[in-house]
Amino acid sequence: MAAPEEVNADMLSFWNGKGGHTWVARQAHTDITLTPVTDALLAFAAPRTGERVVDIGCGCGAPTLEFARAVGPSGRVAGFDISGPMLAEGKRRAGAAGIANIDWRQADPAVAALNEYDLLISAFGVMFFGDRVAAFTHMRRSAAPDARMALVCWRTLAENPWMEVPMTAVARHLPSRPPPTPNAPGMFAFADPEHVTGVLTAGGWAPPRFEKLDMELDIAAGRGLEEAVVQSTEIGAVNSWLRNQPEEVVSAAVASLREGLKPYADGMSVSLPGAMWLISSAPA
Repeated sequence: MAAPEEVNADMLSFWNGKGGHTWVARQAHTDITLTPVTDALLAFAAPRTGERVVDIGCGCGAPTLEFARAVGPSGRVAGFDISGPMLAEGKRRAGAAGIANIDWRQADPAVAALNEYDLLISAFGVMFFGDRVAAFTHMRRSAAPDARMALVCWRTLAENPWMEVPMTAVARHLPSRPPPTPNAPGMFAFADPEHVTGVLTAGGWAPPRFEKLDMELDIAAGRGLEEAVVQSTEIGAVNSWLRNQPEEVVSAAVASLREGLKPYADGMSVSLPGAMWLISSAPA
């Protein structure tokens, strides 16, 4: 497993380079796909009027905006992310929506001053820390005494056909991927409840509560099969696998991906199961 500082440096480079700009370009699509997840996180976290909220790994800010609406003008949301391009998009969207109670912070929440907050939330933003115990220890020290935490994180790859089906479809055209390192930083780093419990309790949080969230995710965002193919190749694991491959390999892989997704197409939707954990805790 890479050293924490190496992981953090790689993340900083990716999210401020092509990766961040690609996610901005695809954000409208991603927001449509993940709107049911944002709604579930909002209901699970139950923000209160006037609360101070910290959004970890806020990206382009879809959940951030919803929590800002929920806490109202008397509340405040701080959206933390290391990606300048994504934060700029979030700020633009907040301005267009007339939402003024958000502070957009380009900083690493594992070390940055968070100020005392009432609620910490994250939608898929806490699994990438190089040193997760250190990060949650820092976030615990910044919390109000009666603070709450509400996270949504992916369960295992095998439980997430929305990603596994595209990966399986392209696999025969591409070099084998190295076997995953259990609990390594990445999309599925919080898939194991025992590991997550160890991380959070070591960081000063109470043993967390886990609630399964299962839903169909329309990876076409209502725009048809070809859009599902584009989305699957532009962001995520298939994109990184195709990177730097010869044109003929990419073309063959994309053709197989299209065939692999066809059985899931229904009109303009391409829906596959997604599996997540809703995780809650409070300072110990």
